[in-house]
Amino acid sequence: FCISSSNSYARVGGWLPLGGGGLSCVTVFKVIPQEENSCADFLIHGERLRDKTVVLECTLKKDLVYNKVTPTFYHWKIDDKKFGLTFQSPADARAFDRGIRRAVEDISQGTYFSQSTLHNINADSI
Repeated sequence: FCISSSNSYARVGGWLPLGGGGLSCVTVFKVIPQEENSCADFLIHGERLRDKTVVLECTLKKDLVYNKVTPTFYHWKIDDKKFGLTFQSPADARAFDRGIRRAVEDISQGTYFSQSTLHNINADSI
């Protein structure tokens, strides 16, 4: 859905940089299920730019609590875990927001995939 450069944080008493900090490439993406009539999962995945270390990976859920605090700082809560991102620009933050909103919309609609749907997706990507 989107790619942005950001700093990733986890909330543990205060906001702490994940994986030692540094700029990360953060992506919101859909994982197509292997089983017929299953819902897709949506993941937020972040890799630190300097060494490709995965610093953020979380699966979005229906109970997501999502907040845009400033034009460049967003945070969210899933279950009992809190995450935050500081973006390099408002444009990066808006791209991330569009990805999150589309994912939340799909999750709330409970879109299911059948073998024919998967076949059509694979045919379209060739």
